[in-house]
Amino acid sequence: MTEKATPASMDGIVALARDYARARDALEDTAEEIRDLQRKAIRSRIRGLRGRVADAAAAHDALRAAIGARPDLFVRPRTVAVDGVKFGWRKQAGALDIGDEAQAIARLRKLFPDREAATVNVRESLDKKALRKMPGGELARLGVAIADPVDEIVIAVAESDVDRLVAALIDDADPAGIEAEAA
Repeated sequence: MTEKATPASMDGIVALARDYARARDALEDTAEEIRDLQRKAIRSRIRGLRGRVADAAAAHDALRAAIGARPDLFVRPRTVAVDGVKFGWRKQAGALDIGDEAQAIARLRKLFPDREAATVNVRESLDKKALRKMPGGELARLGVAIADPVDEIVIAVAESDVDRLVAALIDDADPAGIEAEAA
């Protein structure tokens, strides 16, 4: 890529924006070609993939039924690992049933005062996301100000499947393979 000189006018910036739009169109065309190849590959293998998914589900269900039918085989150890599959029984964590939370907090403070800080949440704070949506006048009445607002360059395009596909292709690409092709 070559770096262009800074444009002297709005026309120059408009020309650069048009260059950017053409480059994105070319990128989208290439990404669409890749998506077409992916669709063809998926269509040619989808029946086999669905069959494998069904086989895996049936094997899972058979294993689950066998474990459920013979809990006596899993007294000690309660789980077994074979070929990367861990199976057996385990205790679930269970849900806490607190009942009256205020009463439980009062009891905790009385019976275990040293544990209050670790077990009782007491925090009050402003939601900054919600505050950003408020008008400036209302923020001022609250005593809230926006510190150091600065202008920044904005270049935005509606994110599309193409952007996500390109990012995924770049992330999945083998850097050594790309460098070898470029040489």
